[in-house]
Parts: sequence; structure tokens; C-alpha cells
Amino acid sequence: MGEELALIPVKPEVSAKYRSFLPSVFISAALPLRDVKRTVFERRYNNITLRLTSGVKVPFGKYGRLLLSVLTTHAVVSKNNLNNDGTVTIRFATMQGLLDELQLPKQRSGDIKEQLACFANSSFIYEERRSRVVQKKLFPEFFAADDPGDVTATKVTTGIIPFIDTFQYIELDDAAKKDKRSLAFTIVLDKKFIQLCKEHSVPIDYSVYRRITSPLGKDLYAWLVYRNNYEIGDEGLFISRPALVQQFMPVTEKSNPDQERTNFVYIKEQINIIKEKYYPGLRVSFGKNNFGFTLYKSPQIMAPKDERYILVTSELGSAGGLVPRSSRS
Repeated sequence: MGEELALIPVKPEVSAKYRSFLPSVFISAALPLRDVKRTVFERRYNNITLRLTSGVKVPFGKYGRLLLSVLTTHAVVSKNNLNNDGTVTIRFATMQGLLDELQLPKQRSGDIKEQLACFANSSFIYEERRSRVVQKKLFPEFFAADDPGDVTATKVTTGIIPFIDTFQYIELDDAAKKDKRSLAFTIVLDKKFIQLCKEHSVPIDYSVYRRITSPLGKDLYAWLVYRNNYEIGDEGLFISRPALVQQFMPVTEKSNPDQERTNFVYIKEQINIIKEKYYPGLRVSFGKNNFGFTLYKSPQIMAPKDERYILVTSELGSAGGLVPRSSRS
């Protein structure tokens, strides 16, 4: 593979960890937690609207998240395998090659093939609304020069971004032996998706991200890592219960009146599991009345120039050389 995929030096006394990336938009507004069995899925968070559309069904669940992270990592480090048209081609001789990079056992081939089909048939509409109060004189074509006062100006940015430009593989069906297998996987990432990933991606610890079994747990872990990359004062950052639920497990007007509290309790359980098993340095404090929680500055998972990490797309990572197959789940 290219030079940018080479292993980062690993000190002998330190266990190797794997680094991958996720688009920040999918940390703010994540994939569906489970198969919604629909061709359209919408998630809103603050000023961001994410609408997934598919000809089959939209990507989902924990395997959709793992595949998205690996595709994003290829997009981020795509300098040497960038095609002339701005796309990136990823090739695997067999499904097992892709599973090795995902650090998953053979039994997960059906799940990953399903998610590949979802991504290949999906795109997402990203809409961002940013509002500012500005002086009217900035818009002379609409207001007179002597018109005093301010006006609220909202900038709306939208775009349709496919994940994959083309997806191709060969399927061998040996009817006599009742054996069917797939090989020669070629995934061509769309240039718009690549640009998004290069400009707006967040590094995560893939070693930990993979081990978290709950899709919601994965979303919360990535978000907590993301939040700790930003300035958090000594007083911490308070996240209200409605805001937390609306981001990760939104309720609707038709939901049970107690659904918000129920969802918050589940989110709280997942955060406590993350703190106990996957992010021991995480500093959070939940109020006694379940009105929300406060996030305090915690140790960064992906510290700059941390030599413990190698890219999940490295040749050694793809071969599974540093991760015993028995430890995969």
C-alpha cells in the first residue's frame, strides 16, 4: 500500500492500538441503531439535518458503523491511491480480506455484505443552517442605506453525497457442491464523500470502537471522544436530558409521554458501561433528578503523535498481524 498507510512506530513495551476515522456529521447525527426497513431515514441535531436515502435500505447497526469507519479511513489517507477523477478505489481479493481489515470473524461475512449493499445504494443529504444577527446595511439590495437596525441572516448549505461511486464483486456458485462464495471486491469511494471525510473527520480508537457491542454505545463513545477534542472549562459542559435524547434516541409527538425519561436512562446506562469498560478516564457526573449530565475535561483518547496507534487500513492491520484472531468478536 501507499506510504501514508505505513505503520506508525510502536514502542515494544506498549500494546498496539488501531486508529480510524468517522465523519463528524455522523457523530452529530448517526446512522440508524437498527434496521428501520425504510429507504429514507432522517436525523436532526441542532442546526444539522441528515437525511439518508437508499434504493434498498439505509445502512444501520454496529456493522454499518464499523464499515463506515473503515471506508472513512481509506478516504482520509487516500493520497497515493487517489484516481484521476477524484475517487478512491479499494480492492479486496476475498471477503475475508475485508473482514480482516474490519477485525471481524468469518461468521460476520453476511452482515458486512449486507452493509456494503446498503452503502452502495445510499446517499445522504446534508443540510446545515447557521444564523447570525447582522446589520441591515450589509444587504443594500434589500434595505435602504439609512435603514437602522439589525436582521437575522440564515445561511443554508445543502448537498447530496453518495458514499460509493461503484461497487463490484464476483460471485461463484458451484451448484454441484452447493457452495457459493464472493471474491474480487472493488469499492470505489465517491469524490464528494472523500472530500467530506478529508475536511470533517474525527480520529477514534478503532480497537475500542470495535469491541463496543451496542450501536448506541459506539455512537456515544465516538461523541465523547469528539467532545474531548474541544475546549471544556473547569466547570464542565452540561448536556440536558432533552438535548441528549434528541441527539441519540429521539422521541416524537406520538411517543409515550415517559419515553424521553426511559431513553435517557438507557443512554445513562451506556455511558456508565463506556466509563467502566472502554474509557476509564472519562469524567462525567449525572444529576440526581436525571435532568442531564455534566461532561468534564477527560484524557484525550487520540492524543497528537501518540505512537501506540497504527492505522486500521495498514497492511499489517489488514492481515490481522497485531490482533490475535481469537480476540475478535
